[in-house]
Parts: sequence; structure tokens; C-alpha cells
Amino acid sequence: MSLHIPWRAAVWRPLRQRPGAAALAVLGVALGVALGLAVALINLQAVQDFAGGLRRLAGQADLVLQAPGKGFPQDWYRRLATAPGVRAAAPQLRVYGEIRAGGAWQSFPVWGIDPFATARLGQPLLPTQLARPELLFDPHSIVLSPAAAEQFHLRVGESMTLRVAGVTRSFRIIGLLPINPPEGALGVVDIASAQWLWGRIGWLNRVDLRLAAGVDPASFQRQWQDQLPPGASLETPRQQGAVAARASRAYRANLLVLSLVALFTGAFLIYATLALGVVRQRRSLAVLRVLGLRRREILASVLAQGLALGLPGIALGIPLGNLAAALALARLGGDLGAGYFSASHQVLHGHLGLWLAFSGAGLAAALAGAGLPAWQASRSTVVKALGQGSEEDEAGQKLGPGLILLILAALSAAVPPVGGIPYGAYLAIAILLFATLFLIGPLARLLGVVLPVPEAPLARLAFLQMRGTPGRVAHSLSAIVVAFSLVVAMAIMVGSFRDSVADWLLDILRADLYLQAGSGPAARISGDRIHAICDDPVVRQCSPMRRLQIALLPGRPPVELLARGMDLADPGRELQILRAIPLPKSGPPPAWISEILAGISHWRPGQIVQIPVDGRSHAVRIVGIYRDYAYQQGAVSIPIEVYRRWTGDDSANGLALWLRPGTSVAAARAQLTRRFPELRQWQVETPRQIRAESLRIFDRSFAATYALEAVAIVIGLLGVANGFGAQILLRRQEFALLRTIGLRRRDVVGLLLRESLLLSLFGVALGGGLGFAISLLLIDLVNPQSFHWQMGFHPPWGNLLLVAAALIAASVTTMLLSARKALSQPLTMVRDE
Repeated sequence: MSLHIPWRAAVWRPLRQRPGAAALAVLGVALGVALGLAVALINLQAVQDFAGGLRRLAGQADLVLQAPGKGFPQDWYRRLATAPGVRAAAPQLRVYGEIRAGGAWQSFPVWGIDPFATARLGQPLLPTQLARPELLFDPHSIVLSPAAAEQFHLRVGESMTLRVAGVTRSFRIIGLLPINPPEGALGVVDIASAQWLWGRIGWLNRVDLRLAAGVDPASFQRQWQDQLPPGASLETPRQQGAVAARASRAYRANLLVLSLVALFTGAFLIYATLALGVVRQRRSLAVLRVLGLRRREILASVLAQGLALGLPGIALGIPLGNLAAALALARLGGDLGAGYFSASHQVLHGHLGLWLAFSGAGLAAALAGAGLPAWQASRSTVVKALGQGSEEDEAGQKLGPGLILLILAALSAAVPPVGGIPYGAYLAIAILLFATLFLIGPLARLLGVVLPVPEAPLARLAFLQMRGTPGRVAHSLSAIVVAFSLVVAMAIMVGSFRDSVADWLLDILRADLYLQAGSGPAARISGDRIHAICDDPVVRQCSPMRRLQIALLPGRPPVELLARGMDLADPGRELQILRAIPLPKSGPPPAWISEILAGISHWRPGQIVQIPVDGRSHAVRIVGIYRDYAYQQGAVSIPIEVYRRWTGDDSANGLALWLRPGTSVAAARAQLTRRFPELRQWQVETPRQIRAESLRIFDRSFAATYALEAVAIVIGLLGVANGFGAQILLRRQEFALLRTIGLRRRDVVGLLLRESLLLSLFGVALGGGLGFAISLLLIDLVNPQSFHWQMGFHPPWGNLLLVAAALIAASVTTMLLSARKALSQPLTMVRDE
């Protein structure tokens, strides 16, 4: 049977009676939709652009053989190019130079290619217009990506300076690539020039393969998988994109869930608006029932009010989300500054599927927010609805549902992660937030029973008001409690992580000076220079470190191999050891793995594993697990003597220097610079400078999370204005009655001041407790299951107190401003009572 609902009386007029509250609810939904859509758009486009860029660069290649670091002997190019089923092959050598920008040398990728093989595969690695093609083979020529030309303000025909293997060289720019690679700014040179200039003659680290017609890439992979050089992988371009997406999947999932929190809070704003609206409409709804509306029509009318609030929020949130995504992509890049993708500037593309998905999410949030008030309105009997105090009967203030939800949250938190994503922990957080709807009222009543009743008349009235109307308290505080709990949870999680990183840096940065030859892996200090610096009179002790990437786990991004100048009797000097076993006296050399790598690989101390270095596989025994926040894909640390024995490479990327007693850092820096002039081009930093720069990078990486916190604060303030303003309007007759029996205006204002302080303190305390519980889930479950790292518990008390004070001040201000309007009503409004 069709529903016949008087739209103006049951839907439109109730919303018109509270235009301010309705506008705040619309704004809350709009912010939630916009934030969730922006993050989803950025996530989707970053992965699609990166994977699509890999496929475009591969041209007609079906498979790619690659290995990080030094790579593999170029004989593998001959073997694969002449293998049955291979139609064409293109070798590459990808290396790093250094370019001077902003007063410092920074890493600059350079790809060495075979122009003829590249052209056969149709790879966009050659300039589209080149007057003299023979310049491609000139060792002093280079082709730039458009991103590199823009970033470093270079043009075709100009010269650029690169530091190559420690030698400064000049290159002439002969053209630009037709597209920007996913890596962004880079240069392309002839492969023979790259091998000669970088001292890598006879080595490659990539070969692109085009298979003959009818040859199955999967079969070819299986045929060659066991024959590949150590540390190399043979993958399709699509699989390469999947590896890159998998590396950032946990980060993107966490960011998306945090963004949806805003939408979730917007649903609570609708709940608060409609719950108080239903209380206010209880008599008009009862009249409509008398006039013939059935229960399901009452239910539908309140749900229609929710849709009437949700639809404008969606209409506003979709374009706002697109605008926010475009600005974030332009300023922070596809990974919002987290460092997963190299391309820093992208142009937003529209995604109809995401627009529809978040429109549906906004509608779902509106219906969810209207659901409980609609059910309460439909369940109310006409007699009760026409009486006084009916809102408390309809509020559903039983403790049972809340306790059941808490048990479900605990069970959900115990669910293990699926595919590296802690869905159970996320569901537990959502259930905890829903549980607040059923716990606020009973806790308010319990608090009123436990605490002593004040003696002062106004304070006594305020206290009895909270104890006697738990349903009204629940409606007023729900959005405030939820918003503040999320602010507390995110602030504690980010603050704890930041403090843990700061403590970790303080623990591992024990030297007096740290020297880095440059920012890239190609920037090295020669063995002779290492000995000379370590033998300087101002240096008491030094520790070199050689850093390179190795492919350690199939289907995972490369991890960092760190060869350190370690004291085997005291590895804690260099590492923050978490678990360790005694060093064996014989067998494979020792290795320590980061807790991130331990979580990904499930390796444990005592286990013997193979690590590929310079095209050969070497056995090591894991003797410890250490904390390392610097390398998100994991790291392996070995003594530098072991690395030198394997490779014969006595260079290092950096040096840690301990100075002799009585030598100041400034004096040592000046003396070392006089003796070694190249230090002027190196990075020479103190532990304090490294910590400051590291925390600056941390703050940039968590800029999106800080924005989420700001939005949650805004929604919390909207909830304060919404809930407390509605409560004042509901109680106008009560205030008129108080004035009639003798209370002055200032007495009523004082009563409201005490009520607002009491309610806001209760809401902040409850939201803070809920936020602490959620932060524990984030710290102890979400982060270890997503990123495989642990952190301490360090609440940022100052920031939390500041936000709490802002919410309390907003509640008091809202209550008092609303009271001015309520107290302006004539006292004759109580004559019917």
C-alpha cells in the first residue's frame, strides 16, 4: 500500500522551525562527504597514474627483468634477447647522480638506455623532435623529463651540472621526453655513457622483453623463474604496478578510514538534529497519528527529514571534495606527502564511480542518523506523545544495548587482519562509536545518582536537570562526544607516533657529527677519504655506513641493506634492539632486521636467510630485531666488514663521528672542513639538526591526518551549537515557568551557565575516555597490523586540553546566546499549563 504523508506538515515544516540546526547538519554531511571523496580520489588516481605510467613506459614490453642496487651482469641481456620466444629486448641501467638545487646537492635519477632497442619496443624514452639524433650517443648529452625541466628551471639547449660518482660533470640538454614517468624528475642518457661515467661497465639492472606472438608471459615467467640472478624479478608491467600499490595499501586504507570518520560524525549530527526535532515534534506527530497517519508513515516522514538534510550535504560535498583533492594533488602529490610515490604534481581526473559511491555513503549516513529517531517516533503511543516528559520514555535509555555493543567491539578487535588491513579493528572502533548512543543517557543518570547533590539552589537545579532528563542529555551530547573522542584518538595516535620517533632518534643518534656525501645512493665517500677522516686528530671514533636496496621478498618492494660500522660487542650503540640472541661463534655472519621486516617476512632470531648482494646470494643468521622508523618497507643491518668482504667495495654513503673529549662541534667542523674541502658540498649535521629535519618530514607526511583532526574539531563545534541550541529551544516553557515563580533573568542565565558547564564537562570526559579507548586500538592493533611497527603511548595533553577548553567555551557560549532568545519569550506562554 502506498504511503500518504503530508510533506509540509511532517517533513518540511519541522526542518523550517530549526533552520540553524538543519544548516549545521547539512554542513556536517558535506564536510564528511568532501573529505572522504577527496582522499578516495587521491588514492585511486595515485595508484592508477603510477601503474599506468609503468605500463606506458614499458611500451610493447610483456615482461621486465629488474634488480635493485648494482643489478646483474649484462650477459643476462644477451641470454634473454636470444632466448626462444623473445622477439625484442631493451637493456637499461638506472643510476643516480646529484643535482644542485636550493643550495644543496639532491639525488637525481638517470636512466641509461639503448636508443635503438627502446625505439623497437615503442617506449616513450626518446625526445619527439631531435635535429641531430647522433647527439643521443654523446656522453655529455642528456634528455630530461618535463617534470625535471620544470622543477630545476632548465630548457633545451642549456647545460646542467650533475655530480656523477663523486665527479662534477656538465651535460647539454638535447630534448625532453614526451611524457612524465611516474618517478617524476629524471634524465635519460645513452646506456654506454651511463656504464662508463658511473663505473658500471658490464652491469645492467633492467631488461624489457617483448615476446613473440603466441608466447604466454606466465609460462615464460615460470620457465625462467628459477634461473634468474639473485635479487632479480621477472614481472609484467601490471604486476610491477601491483607491487607499488601493495606497498602503500595499508597507508591508503588507514587514510581513507580516517576520512570516513568525518562522514560518520556527520551522521551523528543528523541524529542529534532529528532526535531533538522528534522530541519537539512529538505532539504534532501525535496529532498526525490522530488524523490518520500510520506508524510506518511516521517512520517514513522522519527518514524523509534525514534525506532532506543529507541530499543538500551531498550536493555540496561532492564539488567540495573534488576541489580539496585537486588542491592536495597539486601541493602534496598523490601520496599526500608520505613518500610512497615520486611524482609530486598531478592533475585531478573525474571518477563517476567514486562520486556515486560517496553520494550513496552520504545518503546512508543521513538514513543512519535518522534511523533511531524515526524508530522512536514510530514506536511512541499517541497518549504518551501528548503528555509531558514523553521524550524520556522514548529515548531508549536502557544500558543493555550499549553493553552488548561493547562486547561486540571486543570480539571484533580480536579478528586478525585480512591482507594486511585490520578490518576487525576498524569495525571495533565503529561499534564503540555507535555504543555511545546507548551509553550517554544511562551514564548521565548513573552519575546523577553517584555524585552528591549540590546545596546551592541554582547548582542543585542544574544537577537535577541532568539526572532527570538523560534522554535529552543523550540527544544533546552525542555529536559532541563522538567528535571529541575522534579528535582525542587521532591526536593521541599521531602524538604518540611523533614522540616515539623523536625518542628513537634520540636513542640512535649518539655520535657528535654525521657526514653524508649526498642524498642519493650514488653519493659515496671513498675508502681513502674514510680512513683520512677517521684518523683526524679531532675524531675519537667513527662508524661508516653503506646503504643500498635489495630485492628480498617476492612480490614486495625492495628493502634497505645497511652495512654499518658496528661494535659487535655492543650493537645497541647503532641500533635500538628489541629482541636478540647471543652472537654465534661460527656459521653465517650476523644480521639484524627491523621490526617492520620481521612483521612482513615473519622471520625470527636464529633463522638463516639468503640476501642478494651484487648479483650473488649470501647466507646470514638473524641475531636480532631492532626498531627503525626510517625505512617503511623494512631494513637489514650487517657489519660493514661483512659487506666489504662480499663486494670489495670500501666506500660509504655516510660517516658518524665521535669527537675527542674537550673538542667542540663547531671547532671540529671547522677543522675538518679546512682539511677536507669537499665537506662544504656534503651534508654535515648534528643530531639536533637531524632530529629537527626528521620531525619536519614527519609533520609533512601526517599533514592529511592533521587536516582530519581539524575537520573533526569543526564538526564537534557544530555539534555543540546544534545540540545545546536545540535544548534551549525545547525548554522555553520551562524557563517561562521559572520566571513566573520568581526567578530573575540573571538567575535563569546562571542556571544555564551551570548546566552548560556540567553537560560539557560530562561530554568532554566521556568523549575523552572513548577517545583513549579508540587510540589504544589504533596504537596496539591498527598500526602494528598495518605497518608492523610499535609505538609508545604519549598523549599530547596540552593540545587535548586546548580542544576540550574550546568545546566547553563553545557550549557555554551557545547556551547563553540561545538563552537570550528563549528568555525574550513572554511569560504568557505558560498560561495553558
